[in-house]
Amino acid sequence: MSETTFLGFARPDGSVGIRNHVAVIAVMDNVNPVVRRICAQVAGTVPVCAAYGRGQFGADLERHDRVLINYGAHPNVAAVLVIGLEGVTTRRIAQAIAQTGRAVRSLDVQSAGGTVQAVQRGVQQALELVIDASHLRREPFPVSELVMGVECGASDATSGLTANAVTGLVSDWLVAQGGTVILSETDEIVGAEHVLAERAANAQVAEQLLGAVRRLEALSAFQGLQLWPLGEDNIAGGLTTVEEKSLGAIRKGGTSPVMQVLDYGQKPDCKGLVFMDAPAPGVENVCAIAAGGAHFILFNTGVGNPIGHALSPALKITGNPQTAQDFSDNIDVDVSAVLSQGQALSQAAQHLRAAAMRVASGSLTRSEVLGDTEISISRIELGFARQYGDSATS
Repeated sequence: MSETTFLGFARPDGSVGIRNHVAVIAVMDNVNPVVRRICAQVAGTVPVCAAYGRGQFGADLERHDRVLINYGAHPNVAAVLVIGLEGVTTRRIAQAIAQTGRAVRSLDVQSAGGTVQAVQRGVQQALELVIDASHLRREPFPVSELVMGVECGASDATSGLTANAVTGLVSDWLVAQGGTVILSETDEIVGAEHVLAERAANAQVAEQLLGAVRRLEALSAFQGLQLWPLGEDNIAGGLTTVEEKSLGAIRKGGTSPVMQVLDYGQKPDCKGLVFMDAPAPGVENVCAIAAGGAHFILFNTGVGNPIGHALSPALKITGNPQTAQDFSDNIDVDVSAVLSQGQALSQAAQHLRAAAMRVASGSLTRSEVLGDTEISISRIELGFARQYGDSATS
């Protein structure tokens, strides 16, 4: 394949996948063990297990359900087996996913008669879905079909100078090719939000960007906390201020205009660079970006963060020479030569772009192979949301 095409799977809704997963989705946490047992016995399945799903209400429940439905309709998913505790919720999620044209089956543990019967029936259904999905073949598609997420975790003083800057060049390249890039981590644009707002496609997008930061600051005040998104490893890695971290973090989005501001887990409805308002912690953020339909995620790490996502492959990139050596089992792309050998950012970006296109055509990432994946859907603090006047809670 050239750098402007990749080999993907056509989906009934017109999207294109870079993986052909059969997702086994737990609609609530109390059936996670059943899901894991089914997936342990059926190769080709991917467990999608999330915390909670019970005792959630209003906007908090709507977000939880939206993320799971978006996972079922994800371009990288060929078919879905939905597992729930009771029938009503299970059918609601399964029917919403089925509207996208995906092959969907479902069962609830109560009706099945308990764990043993649910696992037995689930294995049989998952087996049939995987066999059917295996008949699909990859076809060439233009890179303009791709949605790429960008993320950084365990950042250090090298991140903004190397990996984030290199990723930014790849972001600009994909946007120029007609693709889509999702930048996120609201905590990590604090102090740099004006830079992004100046690149907004229009005044409404600029106001939404600035509003996302104002809301985060108001949430911190509501909780009686100081907004301070620097972790212990960030500080040990040489980062000194929120602004320093943010100015480095936004580089991974490149220099393109910001076309849209998305809610947590929302899918873009335009091409180009978009911003998703979602928390910065790695697991929560890749969870949101994946729900937004990202085919894969470029995940930069300064001092080492191994986590990826079950449905959206994460390429781990570092520009720290020590991390490239000490964390090598988890690093897919080493761009530390930018620091250690004076390699040009453009040359490193070409290396990263080639690696990303290989993953888009089927090459596996290290987090996929090692199983370093996790899902955590961010909760909404309904008391604050109501006080702040969020429309979804009224």
